Amino acid sequence: MNPHGWIHVDVKSPDGKVEKWAIETGGPNALLRRGLRKTDFPMGIEITVQGYRAKDGSNTANGRSVTTADGRNFFTGSSGGDVPQDNAEKGAAKK
Repeated sequence: MNPHGWIHVDVKSPDGKVEKWAIETGGPNALLRRGLRKTDFPMGIEITVQGYRAKDGSNTANGRSVTTADGRNFFTGSSGGDVPQDNAEKGAAKK
């Protein structure tokens, strides 16, 4: 949904409980330009998400990237301009 996309996932915690998470992504047009389609995420697919958890501690995150079980990696484009830099960005900024 505009202006941002959302990926909703069920995550199994270490104690076996399933938690529902909502991952915010960049806008739909930006995702399409990066090659990401809704069909890349059929129901039941396993994914790994990198991002930044909401400051309020809820099961919401601002997504940075999603990797599928077959190794495809998608940049999901953080929606906020004030997300923290990760080590890869810090190294790139120095070059």
